[in-house]
Amino acid sequence: MGKTIVKNVEPIKKTEEKLEPILTEDGEAKWLIITKKKVFNENRPIKEIITDPLEPEIEPVFELRDQCIWECLKCGNLIKSNPSPPVECYKDLGGCGRKSDFKMVTDEIVPLWSLPVWKDIPVEDLDMQNTYLDLKNLLKSTLIFQEAIQYDLFALWIISTYKVERWNAIPFLIFRGLISSGKTQALELAGKLGYRLMLATGASFPAIVRASHEYNAGLLIDEIDNKIDKRTENGRNYIDFLKPSYKRGQHYFTADLNNQRKIQQYRNFGFKAFAGEKGGYDQAMFSRAIDFQMEQDYPEIYNLDKVKDEINRIKTILLNYRYKTDEPPQIDDEIRLKGRNREIFECIIATAMHIGIKHDNIIEYVEDVEKEKIEDFKSTVEWEILNAIKNYENAETLDDAPEIIDFKELADRLDWDYDRSTGQKLGYIIRKKFFLKTKRRKQGTVLLLNHKKNIRKLNYLYKRYKI
Repeated sequence: MGKTIVKNVEPIKKTEEKLEPILTEDGEAKWLIITKKKVFNENRPIKEIITDPLEPEIEPVFELRDQCIWECLKCGNLIKSNPSPPVECYKDLGGCGRKSDFKMVTDEIVPLWSLPVWKDIPVEDLDMQNTYLDLKNLLKSTLIFQEAIQYDLFALWIISTYKVERWNAIPFLIFRGLISSGKTQALELAGKLGYRLMLATGASFPAIVRASHEYNAGLLIDEIDNKIDKRTENGRNYIDFLKPSYKRGQHYFTADLNNQRKIQQYRNFGFKAFAGEKGGYDQAMFSRAIDFQMEQDYPEIYNLDKVKDEINRIKTILLNYRYKTDEPPQIDDEIRLKGRNREIFECIIATAMHIGIKHDNIIEYVEDVEKEKIEDFKSTVEWEILNAIKNYENAETLDDAPEIIDFKELADRLDWDYDRSTGQKLGYIIRKKFFLKTKRRKQGTVLLLNHKKNIRKLNYLYKRYKI
């Protein structure tokens, strides 16, 4: 590519700018440069200004700039050159005519995600409530969800990606179902509508780590069942990278290949969504996720090219929303969600509040899902064991509270035939899943009911699962 002088353009001050790769309305990739300017209210009397000075308002200023621009360090002229920097500031094109060193002003755009089409929309014309309804209707026409509220959740999740810097924790999305259930289409829609969400199915694990660290990209990973398999080293790497990444401040650590004394760390926080038949096999991932169980069905619109213009229109509005509106609010203490649920649903609820959408139905949905989890737990072996322990404790008087229960007694109360494999099964669940203390005695292994840590842990488990 040739070299071109870019005239009459002031060099960009790196400390005051943000750069966003976008497409112009003609389809050309350029950098959107966002800077801040101070605006003073000059429509007040001078006396009032002197006696009651006001802080200036900060407004964003937007400018389009070509990619691959270099600044001459001798005269300040800007030159477009790709892929290498120029070696001379050409005089016949307005430069200083000297050989010089050049500083990169804008890099080449590598479209790792679907670039938004930029149009400068006045902030007063950003109708976010109607944009939300348009987005939800778009999702309804292209996806089949089991529950109507899941369209609200997905739409608010997409909008919240545009305020990623605001959140300290964010939920994963897991789309799971059989072939032709729409789970891959859900990922594609997230990539086309969300902020810097990269379809990473064909990317290697090192490329995924680099995209997250270097470009702050969100990740959309299809066929997740094959990716996070604990039985393989690569699967364990995926789990170690993805599992903590719902929370800001987390990092993924690896050994430096060239220096045994050094450790490399990579940022991994960011929005992520996965698709697969089962959604992966790691329960810790599900505890950080909104679960979309999808059924084999056919939406009104399957070919996303038919809604390309609507996708671009909504994405343009959302990019304006990102840079022209304030931060979403903190959710107040009156919202009754607690613990992990409050943590991962905050961005959904706060986004609804920010754009003026009701959120009571979201809170009710989260509470219903939590109740379903408890009901599902009641059909498990773990619940049967906890219930048997609780009944054994309650059968004794306070004056004769049992100090232990041996595994054979516990198996009898469960109507299990006791043998070596039964003892191993009880030991695994009690020690590895419940984290309770046991001890080997002459009559066999026993659970210590009077151990301080066991008392606290058992009381927590009884309360947690309504036993």
